[in-house]
Amino acid sequence: MTDSDISAFLNNAEGWKEISAATAIGHVPQSVSAIVPAVVQKSFCLSYAKLILGKDGWDADQHPDLINAGKHMTAPGIADCRTLQVELALHPVVSNKRLAVIWAADQLSLDAENSLLKLTEEPPDNGCILFISEKDTLIPTIKSRVWSINIELPEEFLAPSQYPLTVEEWAKWLEQSKKSGAETVFLEMEGWVKKMADDGDYEAASNLETLIKLMELKNMSLSMVQDLVFAVVKGGITCEQVFSNLR
Repeated sequence: MTDSDISAFLNNAEGWKEISAATAIGHVPQSVSAIVPAVVQKSFCLSYAKLILGKDGWDADQHPDLINAGKHMTAPGIADCRTLQVELALHPVVSNKRLAVIWAADQLSLDAENSLLKLTEEPPDNGCILFISEKDTLIPTIKSRVWSINIELPEEFLAPSQYPLTVEEWAKWLEQSKKSGAETVFLEMEGWVKKMADDGDYEAASNLETLIKLMELKNMSLSMVQDLVFAVVKGGITCEQVFSNLR
């Protein structure tokens, strides 16, 4: 599995095709709720941002007209949500639109969601909103005002896969994974979790699954991800030991 596989999967998803087609004829949706697996949320958000803001003007996956409320797997607080009305209404810097990405929308507090009601009811003319989450839990009053899509991983991405066993196999994996993004590595590890579970090694499967979630939450570099995966899977170290040493 490669980064290009993830990109191709997203481009061929039905929900993505619908939004792309609408945008191509000038019907840019002002508010979208996307239910996307955590391991591909960053890729989806980057693709969506380029669709809305254009492919030019990017620097290290950032854009002057892109507003992030919260971060991957961490929802914004009520104060962050309240400032979006002002930030989204500012004149675009280089694009025709501004885009606010509300991360982990399924983890928003009720007060935070209620603070977004007016924004979704009366969004600025040049402002667009993306709610990104793993679960469809938006309150009905917001859900009724957004275009909802659901992106599901295909079966081949979810199939069990053999993790490295020998030192030589680990060396090969470490070298190959340097050429991949973190999302690709996380997807590969999800296959390892299923393989461990299929083999009856539930403790190892649970340990690795917990590690994946923690690494996604902490937004670690690929090199650190590689080191921790090797320590947990090959060295048998528990997540508790790993993160107690990192504190």
